[in-house]
Amino acid sequence: MMRLSLSGRLIEVQYRYCEMSVPEFLRFARACGYDAVELRATQITADTTLEEVEGFRKVADELGMDVSCCMPPGITADEEGLKRLEEFIPLAETLRCEVLKVWVGDAEWLKEACDLLKPHRMTLIVQTHTGGPFETVDSCLEMIARIGRDNFGLQYDPANLFVARQDYGEEAVKRLGKHIVQLSVQNVRPAEPDEPDVMEEGGFYYTRCLLGDPRGLDYESVFRGLKAIGFDGYVVLNEPKPKLLPREEFARRAAEELGKLMGRR
Repeated sequence: MMRLSLSGRLIEVQYRYCEMSVPEFLRFARACGYDAVELRATQITADTTLEEVEGFRKVADELGMDVSCCMPPGITADEEGLKRLEEFIPLAETLRCEVLKVWVGDAEWLKEACDLLKPHRMTLIVQTHTGGPFETVDSCLEMIARIGRDNFGLQYDPANLFVARQDYGEEAVKRLGKHIVQLSVQNVRPAEPDEPDVMEEGGFYYTRCLLGDPRGLDYESVFRGLKAIGFDGYVVLNEPKPKLLPREEFARRAAEELGKLMGRR
C-alpha cells in the first residue's frame, strides 16, 4: 500500500536551514494528513547528536509517524563522502529509516555506498533530475545497469523529466518498474518568459502550480503506471516553500489531491 510522506523541503530556506524544528515538522506533517516525513540535510545536520535523534524518534512514535527517507549531510563522491555516509548509519537506524538519498552521479562511488549500506539493510536512492546522469529514463536504466546493486534505486520525479522534455507518465514508469523506490511529487506547468516566478531549462520556460491544475503534469498517468507495476512505496510531496498558498493550506490540499490519486479517498 502506498503511503504519503512530506519532505522538509517545504520548510527549507535556500537549502540552508529550516523554519521548524524536527519535532515541530513531524507534528505539522501529521496534522496535515501525512504518514511520514523525509528529513533533509538541513534537518539532520553534521552537528545533530544521536541523543537528539533519539528524541526525534520518540516524537515520531508518539505521532505514529515514519521517516521515509533521510538525506545525509556533506556527501561527496569521494572517500570522505563514504566516511560521512558510514557515520550517518547509526542515526538512520535510530530513526528506523531504511532509505538514504544522495546527490551523486558517479557510478563507482554509488556501488561502494550501496555495499556499505547493505549489511544494515538500507537502500540508496537518487532523484531523477535535470542536468545529470539521471535526467532521462534511458540514462537512468544505463546507470542502474552500471551500478548493479539490488539496494540501489530511484526517487522518481516526473516534474524533472517533464522539464527535461522527456516522457514521464505511465509508459516511463513501466519502463523503470521495480527500480522506482519512491515517488517525488512537485507540480509545474509551461510558462511564458515574462510570467512571475518563471524558471528556464534549455530554453523551456515553466513555473510551479498546484496539484490538480489542468495545465500541470498528468499525475493520473503517473499513478496508472505505479499501480501497473505494483508500487507500494512512499509518495513524497517534495515541493519547496510555497508561494501560491499559505504553507499549511498548501500541504493539506496536496495531501487531499494525492490521497485521491493513491485511491485513499
